[in-house]
Amino acid sequence: MCELTAALMMGVSGARTVLGAAQEAQQAQIQAAQQSHRAWQASYHTAYQTAQARNAAAVSEYNAQDAERRGAVEEERQRRKTSLLQGSLLARLAAQGSDLEGSPLDILGDAAALGEQDALATRYQAAREAWAQRIQAANRTAEADFLTASMPPWTAGPDPGLGIARSLLGGATDLFGIAEKRNLLPAPRPPWR
Repeated sequence: MCELTAALMMGVSGARTVLGAAQEAQQAQIQAAQQSHRAWQASYHTAYQTAQARNAAAVSEYNAQDAERRGAVEEERQRRKTSLLQGSLLARLAAQGSDLEGSPLDILGDAAALGEQDALATRYQAAREAWAQRIQAANRTAEADFLTASMPPWTAGPDPGLGIARSLLGGATDLFGIAEKRNLLPAPRPPWR
């Protein structure tokens, strides 16, 4: 009877040991899964920020091109406005009987110079706006490149299934390692038996 009790006690002790090892392995597996999930979330967030930065760079470049187009249209509009003003001045001066020498010619020249100055100012303003947009695009592209470079190589293609599989395999490996350390695994049999 003592032998039976001793055997039962050893069996219960062994079961407790196996149960403890299984709980430790399960805990290690949960921690590995959580760590893998956090890493996946971080890489996904970084990829999202990278995409946002690249999109913002593209929008900034589009805005720069739009500023240049608007500037060219406004510059041309200003030149047409100046040409109309010159024609109007010329008609008034001719209606007054001026010979278009001296001061009337100076008036026409001044109108042309001021009109051209306005046209060039419009071009300069459009160029400045386009330059600012291109600087912003370059900054966003640099940000996207930095984010891409800061991602670990294993996160290049986030795959949550792979992380879960790694976690499960890691947990099983941990369980066997703990069982082996506590001598809970059966001894290997010779192949000839």
